[in-house]
Amino acid sequence: MKKLKDLLFVFMFVTTCVVFATAIYITIFWPNASLGVEILWQILTISFLTSLGIYVYSDKEVSPKSTIFNCILHYIYCNIVVLGCGLWFQWFYIDNIPMVLGMVIVIAVIFILVTAVAWKRTKKMAELMNGRLKDYQNEGKFSSHNKT
Repeated sequence: MKKLKDLLFVFMFVTTCVVFATAIYITIFWPNASLGVEILWQILTISFLTSLGIYVYSDKEVSPKSTIFNCILHYIYCNIVVLGCGLWFQWFYIDNIPMVLGMVIVIAVIFILVTAVAWKRTKKMAELMNGRLKDYQNEGKFSSHNKT
């Protein structure tokens, strides 16, 4: 259930970032574009597919090296999804270097933002759980102490 909640959180955050990035990208590279409703479905599709990348990470304790490797793997996965779908949806032309660089920069910025927010959220949740565990352990000590 936790992974599903994490997926939904990441999906909502990614979608929000992608909407902003899309607005900026279209303003720069397609200023006279007339868009249809399909752009909304494309954004939702890409946001969902990239959000699935959270399943790269393990729930178990892993080494810092493994965490870095998984993060790099997730970043590569996101690039493949966004660039692949972007080509398919004709968001950019592969021979237009500024467009491709724009996409790569947008992917990197969103990836860094989402990773930082997710990491902060996970850290906060761990601190909350540790605090509750400490309180629970302290309550147990007080309870047994009060009985004697």
